[in-house]
Amino acid sequence: MNQSDSSILITGANGFVGAQLCRKFLDSGFQVMAGVRKTADLAMLEGLKVDYRFGDVTSAESLIEMVKDVDYVIHNAGVVKAKKKQMFYDVNEKGTANLFEAISRHNPNVKKVIYVSSLAAAGPTKDGRPVTESDKPNPISSYGSSKLAGEAAALSYQDKFNVLSIRPPAIYGPGDKEVFPFFEAVYKGIRPFIGDSSRKLQLVEVGDLCQAFYLAVTKSTPSGEICFVAESKAYSMKQLIELMAEACGKDGFRLYIPAFVLYTMAFVVQTISTVVGATPMLSLEKAKEILSSWEVTTSKAKELFGFSSSVSFEDGACATYDWYIKHGWLK
Repeated sequence: MNQSDSSILITGANGFVGAQLCRKFLDSGFQVMAGVRKTADLAMLEGLKVDYRFGDVTSAESLIEMVKDVDYVIHNAGVVKAKKKQMFYDVNEKGTANLFEAISRHNPNVKKVIYVSSLAAAGPTKDGRPVTESDKPNPISSYGSSKLAGEAAALSYQDKFNVLSIRPPAIYGPGDKEVFPFFEAVYKGIRPFIGDSSRKLQLVEVGDLCQAFYLAVTKSTPSGEICFVAESKAYSMKQLIELMAEACGKDGFRLYIPAFVLYTMAFVVQTISTVVGATPMLSLEKAKEILSSWEVTTSKAKELFGFSSSVSFEDGACATYDWYIKHGWLK
């Protein structure tokens, strides 16, 4: 499909997912507007033929020029870590409301706006069955609650223009920093099994995720829908670690970390971070998310816009490991 006449604004374009989305839509013939803050690190966008649109979702006035004259918007900007809980809501909820209001006022003829939500907004698996889009949300962290609130803000505009909310789980792939510590541990000969290693997790490889967004943009979908986008297969934590080890070609010492140890580590890190005014890399809420089971149904994305995952974790882990080696992340 030739999209040379179509334009798309991607907010949070300078991050891991945002930069990959820019590449995907550039490769698909779109004119890509990279929505970023003036102070943003643009290293991940280097060499890409994007048009920069500067603005900050916490400043409504800065969004007026950002949202004008684009056919589509993917609202990817958000925070996943914060010094204070209020920051999650200032950016993920109020920031979303600011952006959607700016679109409503200054680009009311936009064809579609997609809100990048999160599985954290729905909450973890309960009663031993995969979470569905129709289940009542039960977030267990301030991040998840703020993403759910942002989703509600986005969907409140569904009668003014076409809105779709996509909830990805943990995202990994070449260039990812969130899953990297697990690869690093495995590469150094340690297989970390945290908590109940039989708990189920679903992930999505970043290229697969970008394909889902491309389909969601280019296919006709009813306004106001919510759907999960993930690899169709769930893995136990043990399986994931073993597949990472296979990708790295490493055997290693199996380190079992009980849940209470992770909670203790999180408490210490969170306390020190609060004292020194830093953003905690591990918090008690994050520990609770890590120790939970995250399994979802994926049929709705196929029904809505024809997406089925094509990258297994086995293949994705190998490609991710190769990237880490090539770029010197693993030494």
